[in-house]
Amino acid sequence: MSKQPLVSIITPTYNHEAFVSECIESVLAQTYPNWEQIIIDDGSTDRTGEIVSKYSDKRIKYIRQDNVGIWKLGETYNKALRVSQGELIAILEGDDYWPVNKLEKQIPAFSLEDVVLTWGRCAWVNSEGKTHRVDPTNPIWFRDAKREDIIRRLLFEGFIAACTVICRKSALISIGGFRQAKYTPYVDYPTWLELSLLGNFSFVDEVLGYWRFHKQQVSSTKTISMAEGHKYSIDFFKTLPQELVDLLGVSIDELMAAYQGRMIWAKLRAARIALANNEWKEAKKISKELLSSTAPNSMKLRALLCLVCAYCGVDFELAAAMLRRPLWK
Repeated sequence: MSKQPLVSIITPTYNHEAFVSECIESVLAQTYPNWEQIIIDDGSTDRTGEIVSKYSDKRIKYIRQDNVGIWKLGETYNKALRVSQGELIAILEGDDYWPVNKLEKQIPAFSLEDVVLTWGRCAWVNSEGKTHRVDPTNPIWFRDAKREDIIRRLLFEGFIAACTVICRKSALISIGGFRQAKYTPYVDYPTWLELSLLGNFSFVDEVLGYWRFHKQQVSSTKTISMAEGHKYSIDFFKTLPQELVDLLGVSIDELMAAYQGRMIWAKLRAARIALANNEWKEAKKISKELLSSTAPNSMKLRALLCLVCAYCGVDFELAAAMLRRPLWK
């Protein structure tokens, strides 16, 4: 690999007129200059395309396609991957942005041939850019984590934020590009799992991306489908060779239990989102499902509160805000 490898930045976008300028500006501000940004617009109906066209830097490439949506996100990512020229691939969605030294901090990790992916801490920010939290909250564990430790943890949680990732293009190509199962409305988590079998993941203990969390991007149905997508870890686990399964020390029952717990939390969150959007019927439906499920009593109590709010036409988030646990602020 050359000393200054070309980094191809894949930027999928859809109706991000409020944020895409900050996204592009954060790339233009990079202290590492050898990059190209491939902005692939999934048929935006707002001013996204108009805003992108104002940037004349030749390193920025704009591709517009007819809208295919999140269930064909893999096709969108892989279209950008096919036109990319870089040895390295980074991801930056149109409503997210980077610190100015992001690329400079991560490129050195690839001097080690066994590294296929590097990632770092991610700051959750709201529409105004105010930081909500930074993940992982305890980064010390990841500094010296072994490869099997990363795989084991990935099986239970998707802790690697896409906006912090850079990976080798050759590794991506070898797994067939970005991966998306028919039941996953995203590509990052399945792709990281597949790449984990090819080499090491190098962690950089700094904020390397800002993931924007805003009301426009969430819905009750999407929240549940995002959690359902973690079934991929179970399907992935079933394909692992026995010697790796033995090394990981993980059972299929443990993965199933973790998945069921994730679904309970997702449904509770979906009920809250429905309430916040005044979707009383949807909130009642989800809350009743939780109350009739095998969820712990503590979760059923929260579901009952959501159900009462739905019948009374009260936004649960008024109380949540007072407890400093709002959904998206």
